[in-house]
Amino acid sequence: MYASKVGKIKSRLPVVAWRECQDVTEGSKGRKAEASTAWMQLLEGYISRSHIHGLYVLFLPTMRRRMRVLWSLALICACSVLIYVSYLLAKRYHNKHFQTTIANSHAPMHQIAFPVVIICNKNRLNWSRLAEVRSRYNITPSQEPLFERILTAYDGLSFHQFKVFESLENQPLQALNHLNFTQIVSEMSWRCDEILSDCSWSTAARNCCHLFRPRRLPLGYCLAFNELEQRRNGASGIGTGLLLRLLLNADQHAPGNLESKGFILNIVESSVWFGYPIEVMPHTRTNVAITAVYHYFDESTLSLPSSRRLCVMDYEQGSEHFHTLMGQKYMLENCQAECQQRYLLRYCNCTLDLFYPPSNYTACQAIDLPCLAAHQHLLQNFEQSGEHPYVHREDAGLMCDCLHNCKSLTLVTELRKSVLQPWLQPNASLTNGMWLNVFFKKPSMLIYKTKLIYTWVDLLVSFGGICQLCLGCSMISLLEFLFFGLLKVPRFYWQRMRQIKNK
Repeated sequence: MYASKVGKIKSRLPVVAWRECQDVTEGSKGRKAEASTAWMQLLEGYISRSHIHGLYVLFLPTMRRRMRVLWSLALICACSVLIYVSYLLAKRYHNKHFQTTIANSHAPMHQIAFPVVIICNKNRLNWSRLAEVRSRYNITPSQEPLFERILTAYDGLSFHQFKVFESLENQPLQALNHLNFTQIVSEMSWRCDEILSDCSWSTAARNCCHLFRPRRLPLGYCLAFNELEQRRNGASGIGTGLLLRLLLNADQHAPGNLESKGFILNIVESSVWFGYPIEVMPHTRTNVAITAVYHYFDESTLSLPSSRRLCVMDYEQGSEHFHTLMGQKYMLENCQAECQQRYLLRYCNCTLDLFYPPSNYTACQAIDLPCLAAHQHLLQNFEQSGEHPYVHREDAGLMCDCLHNCKSLTLVTELRKSVLQPWLQPNASLTNGMWLNVFFKKPSMLIYKTKLIYTWVDLLVSFGGICQLCLGCSMISLLEFLFFGLLKVPRFYWQRMRQIKNK
């Protein structure tokens, strides 16, 4: 009997162990099922309120496996399109393309100042003052021929005409090297009452010497109108601007200068040092009609460097392209004038201060003038980088890395000349046979604006549109997704880990 009881107990032990193991397994499965149910409830709570299309269908418990795979492929395709288009949008934003449009086609002309009108006699010096200058500077009879030869060269001097100094080669210039020829030339230059008369501004008669003041230029010593005053004139048409008579006074010209007679005209913006010369011939009436075009870059472009904009603002002194004359506003022409000075220093270790405003550069003296003539062929033209495959030049030019000002005014001139023929009139004078009339052609001007085609606002709008197209979501939907993935999911797993440890 005892043996039978022991046998029964031994037979029951495997059954009990099997049942206990089964209970443990069922408990583990229950906890897994409970965890899975909790995770599904969390996920269902998010996707039921989510605005990202397709997520709810993808995680729907009743969805069949085949449909779940199809919806997964659809979401993958939509996300792929979203990523690719987003890359294209980012690339377009990074390229920073510009667009120039007409901001105003009828802006009134009174918004800008009347241009600066600069008048230069082709014969720069009044030769009738030669005797007075010789006496003032104690020029000896032996020095007079060389002194007159130097002044004759200055009489026809301009930046592109340094060949006038060729006759000074191998001359004893050291004897006159102590003289300041810039000062002498300024004293012998024409005064306003000697070459200008009968001035009229805005249809009202004015004193010419009250309108014009002396001014340095790469053409020599000239007379400038409206440089500092910046007078405005909204009227247009012949006779509404500046009208004056030019006096040639050929009998007071240097006898050694055999170049053609007449005047050189520059019409520039008030902050521009020089412009392209306009020739005014003797015995003509010259009408100069001016049309203005204003161009500016808007604020969206100013965050880019000047090398991308291809223009420079006044305050960008740190830019690699910011080079201008001392004390002058940055403009393309001022940068080119500064570049001219640097090349003069490179070739001859001096610069002609007659052409430029006062600066710290060394001024050329008499002994330096033949050097300028020797390098005439290297100072003729401006040269741009990369132009050699398209432009053939025998000699190198001036390489000036200059850009336009981001707010620049272009003055387009239209000339009409008529010959007065004073020799056909019995009482006419050949001396007073030149009239100059400068006026605005139209009462309005064009204004161009350059802006970025694609700004960060456009990038944001485009990205929002592609998100709506591919996933039907918005910024709030993305915030909800981030909130779910970065806050709720970690909190869920943290709570589950605490429950497991407590058990």
